[in-house]
Amino acid sequence: MYVSITPGRVRGLRTVGVYLAFFSFLLLPLLASTSKGSEFHRFEHNGRVIEYVLVLPDHFDKSVLYPVLLALPPGDQSKEQVENGLRLYYEPEAKRRGWVVISPTAPGGQNFFSGAETELPALLDEVSNTVQFEGGKAHVAGFSNGGRSAYRVITCYPERFFSLTVFPGVPPDERATQALSNLKGIPVAAFAGGQDEEWARASRETKKNLDKLGVKNTLEVVPGEGHVMRLDPTRLFDLLDRRRPKSGKRSKIN
Repeated sequence: MYVSITPGRVRGLRTVGVYLAFFSFLLLPLLASTSKGSEFHRFEHNGRVIEYVLVLPDHFDKSVLYPVLLALPPGDQSKEQVENGLRLYYEPEAKRRGWVVISPTAPGGQNFFSGAETELPALLDEVSNTVQFEGGKAHVAGFSNGGRSAYRVITCYPERFFSLTVFPGVPPDERATQALSNLKGIPVAAFAGGQDEEWARASRETKKNLDKLGVKNTLEVVPGEGHVMRLDPTRLFDLLDRRRPKSGKRSKIN
């Protein structure tokens, strides 16, 4: 039997408004010390426009297979939040290790856990025209609303992904909770701040559901951390590197 995380309860998790403003405020010193804003590419599909950043390793070679991470942004999933996530967690370490990162903005007025997620497989196909995906699949990660979105997209399209990492993240509604069985064979790693009580509680409930289904998963509740976690990018990519397939294959992704 599932431990239910109801839509009303998920909506009650503190994600937008206060946290969105607070997250941006925390990053002001970091963003001020980095180079100019990221370059956004434009992708249009089914009448929706998604702008996305494509982080490529230095000396990128189209003939080489690369591990690929789909990094879903927090908050309103705007350009600002894409850039915040890239600077704080992904971009420098990805470039150093030879990962490709795709980080998309949600179409105007929508998000990637209540409709816009249907465009993400087509976005992966679009990027595969430029990048050869190691093993023919991507990994997916996200935090806050990005974590909710990551659960949505991987439960809808599990065949497209090797792994799921959220910090924090929980299924966005009962439909996603009921679809957790789709994650069998896909490792899940979750982190939550010890002071972020609502998200930590929901993360524990999600772990119970995954455990009952036999899905390989870990949850670390980090003492002293709040909603915006100081997760070391080195540690994050150590984890992602362990999720890579032992051998990749040529990859127009399927």
